[in-house]
Amino acid sequence: MTKVRAPLTFAQAVTRIAGLVGWDEACRIVGRAERTVRLWSEPDQGGSCTLDQARDLDAAYRAAGGDGAPLLDAYAFQLEVQVVHRVACRQELANEIEEVSRETGEAIALSIAILNPAATPAQHHRALAEVDQAHGKMAKLRRRITSFLAVGAPSS
Repeated sequence: MTKVRAPLTFAQAVTRIAGLVGWDEACRIVGRAERTVRLWSEPDQGGSCTLDQARDLDAAYRAAGGDGAPLLDAYAFQLEVQVVHRVACRQELANEIEEVSRETGEAIALSIAILNPAATPAQHHRALAEVDQAHGKMAKLRRRITSFLAVGAPSS
């Protein structure tokens, strides 16, 4: 049974290269046993080749008539996904900062308004509602900021 390998992964790239140049040649190029190279082609094994080995495998793939550079293409794709994800997260952080600013501004304005001795119970309730909304936005902002912390990163 053939295992499905997601496109633009290292496992799929090694499989493509070995499919063209052969497993024996791929092993010779990287100086590793066939078991090791085959494990690199297994998506659930977690191993991979070094950058030098990737370069040599991609070069051999091209020399054998292959189009592109499977390992380089996989690396470039995965890097782009990671960068785009970070940019998107930063944009979401900016959006949430904007929401917190708006909600806290409204909460403060309505809270100041209830200092007026003629303030109605409805105004008090509206101020409380705005404070609750601001509190919820702050909690969401806190979670977003926390998501930027790398696990085990120093606090300085």
